[in-house]
Amino acid sequence: MPTKVKKQYEKILIIKKILFLSVAFLLAIRVGIIFGDVFYNSENEIIEMVDVETLRSTLNSTLPVIETIYNSGNISLSFSGQLRGIIKTVFHFDLGYPITVLNAQSPHFHNFYINGYNAYLNEDNKIYEPYVYIADLGIEENVNQENVYQNRESSITYNADEDNNDNKGDSEKNAVTIGEIAINNNDTNFNIDIEKIMETPLKLDFTKRGPKVLIYHTHTTESFITDLGQLDKNEIPNRTTDATNNVVRVGEELAQILRKKYNIEVIHNSTIHNYPSDTGAYGRSLNTASNILTSYPSIQIVIDIHRDGIDGKKLRTVTEINGKKAAKIMFVVGTNHPQWKENLKLAITLQNMLNEKYPGITRPIYMSEYRYNQHLSNGALIIEIGGDGNLISECLESTKYLAEVINEVLN
Repeated sequence: MPTKVKKQYEKILIIKKILFLSVAFLLAIRVGIIFGDVFYNSENEIIEMVDVETLRSTLNSTLPVIETIYNSGNISLSFSGQLRGIIKTVFHFDLGYPITVLNAQSPHFHNFYINGYNAYLNEDNKIYEPYVYIADLGIEENVNQENVYQNRESSITYNADEDNNDNKGDSEKNAVTIGEIAINNNDTNFNIDIEKIMETPLKLDFTKRGPKVLIYHTHTTESFITDLGQLDKNEIPNRTTDATNNVVRVGEELAQILRKKYNIEVIHNSTIHNYPSDTGAYGRSLNTASNILTSYPSIQIVIDIHRDGIDGKKLRTVTEINGKKAAKIMFVVGTNHPQWKENLKLAITLQNMLNEKYPGITRPIYMSEYRYNQHLSNGALIIEIGGDGNLISECLESTKYLAEVINEVLN
């Protein structure tokens, strides 16, 4: 074959190979897209069933910074955590809350953050803003075009019980009791049919590998008294960023019991959502919880831990179990979203278990017209453990009973 013809032949072969590879490449992409659509849209939801925990744990071990970012809101009651507290006391900023570093260095920035920045956030996040703070019950909600709420005081009022200093009040007096279940439904127009709600099992899927429970705090700085002598002192603050004496400590105790005693994987996030103001806290905690649930689709139970409180006096809710004082537990269910009946079903299940095992430890389930981010999961609840007139030791005592019934639900 002449050299010139041979070269032309080789060029044609190269062009054919290029065209073939190009067509094959485009065809492979097209076939991949078709199969991807089929698998993703299939009833089995194959893509969602892919186990990412092995990959995540490998990345966390190889690149610790990834785990640090994932768990940036984790509480630290270790030596390093205490050291961070000392730095905060001396230098007036929190290493776990970067904005405070700037606030501490610049009074003008601090003033803008307090007076201007939150107003800017309210304007920029109209979906969740502005918020109405309702008494000190730990309740605030959003006012927007879709859900217009009226500013009001909490419908729960309390009167002191002189015998045991337990402020029961209308919350328990007005509750409807059915068997072991007690529900305060004065705040909504829904007809609660407990038997119908409980006909079907909980719609929770615990088959995926990874954490099963998320604990976080919308009102992260809600605190407790340090001794009973503070009960009648109005000047005692009911907020603190000290994680050893606020709801974060209670959440960590619950998380540790679930992990160590029941071998349940838990994410506990202690990001401060209500500093310097409670305004907008639910919008900020929504972002936190949403991001965690996206990262950990195995989570089914989402708990926002608060403590209760009222205006003008300290609220102390306590009972005695096995010879020890324990703070009472109240489940709060928001109804302004489609999943509220599933959330209520979980609250009823947990309350019923607690009442059967430890009579007196629960207060009536509180039904509310608001949402409280409970649309995020079929297993989302606010859990109020004690009040601002309780000792933190009493609240920690209650967590072991709460952990016990959560374990029973999970298993």
